Amino acid sequence: MDRLQAMHIFRAVVEAGSFAGGARKLGLSNAMVSKQVARLEEQLGVRLMVRTTRRLQLTAEGERYLQGAGRLLDELHELEAGLGEQRGEVRGRLRLSAPLDFGVRELIPALQAFEQAHPAVALDVVLEDRRVDLLAEDFDLVVRIGELEDSSLIARRLMSMPMYVYASPDYLARYGVPNHPYDLTQHRCLHYSLQRNGPSWMLMVDGKPERIRYRPVLTCNNGRALTEAAARGMGLVQKPAFLGEPEVARGRLVRVLEAFSPPPMGVYLLYAERELMPARLRVLIDTLMSHFTEQGI
Repeated sequence: MDRLQAMHIFRAVVEAGSFAGGARKLGLSNAMVSKQVARLEEQLGVRLMVRTTRRLQLTAEGERYLQGAGRLLDELHELEAGLGEQRGEVRGRLRLSAPLDFGVRELIPALQAFEQAHPAVALDVVLEDRRVDLLAEDFDLVVRIGELEDSSLIARRLMSMPMYVYASPDYLARYGVPNHPYDLTQHRCLHYSLQRNGPSWMLMVDGKPERIRYRPVLTCNNGRALTEAAARGMGLVQKPAFLGEPEVARGRLVRVLEAFSPPPMGVYLLYAERELMPARLRVLIDTLMSHFTEQGI
């Protein structure tokens, strides 16, 4: 049995959470995948996982083997990709992280040109709103919105992202139009639960940024859901223009308190400093920078 192939199959099964999922991911039969893992356990002389009808549970030996085998597979992949790049080829794997809504609306369209120009590069895109650890979680590139924390990572400003307060025409007809940020205490506000400063919006008051606090009537961890709630008249919401403006164009939302809008937030690409950056990462960064420059944002 090819030990590297067995490692690859074992990792695919663990990542998929089942033999069937691992088989689908690799394009192999369930029987082949199960047999390969069983043979691997036999050769190693240890049980790597406990199989139940509902799920797979790694043993302590399985956890250790997964960590080591994964590291070996990644290093081999990196070595082979590096050799190809020395011949002028752009190939290999890149792992990216971005906020969910930004990734869906902005990043995926930007990746289209890169994918078409460099089909030998496999992109692993993780979209979620938590702040990932680029180094600890093995990301090559991270998109970060807003203030940056001090770190050893390199940051390049990708774009500026305007933020506005939105409401539906129906909501404004029922509850009136807020004329000043301090009016928010009398309005129904929708809160994004993953923001770091609690229920509050940054707005300009007397020419200075001020954080305006409110009592939310709806709290949610997804920006698209909150935008939809606002469009249905459930309350006011502060969201990036890329989420709000499509609904403005459809007549479902309008901007309010526009004269008090804060300065646009920065959107950044973060990556680790390397003595020799892989060509595929350098080309991806250049492609993204070029795309958003051409978009004029």
